[in-house]
Amino acid sequence: MAKAIPTEPRANRVQRTTTPAPRRGLIRNFEDILGELRKVIWPSWGELRTMTFVVIVTVVVVSLMLGLIDYVLTQTLVKLEFPKVG
Repeated sequence: MAKAIPTEPRANRVQRTTTPAPRRGLIRNFEDILGELRKVIWPSWGELRTMTFVVIVTVVVVSLMLGLIDYVLTQTLVKLEFPKVG
């Protein structure tokens, strides 16, 4: 059987990435961060209140549901594991 001859002898070799960019100054980095923050579209106070209210209501509802599930499972398991004798 004939062996396949690769066209490029080092085709499967891992290629090195280019050298990283030189470190920029701390002040320049914060200037870039502030520039990006200026591009953000911030919610209005009305939207902020509405979203906050939705989050609080969701947390309360989920907490009540988990508390109810915990109570029901606890009572069920206690009755199954420790039945009243006599």
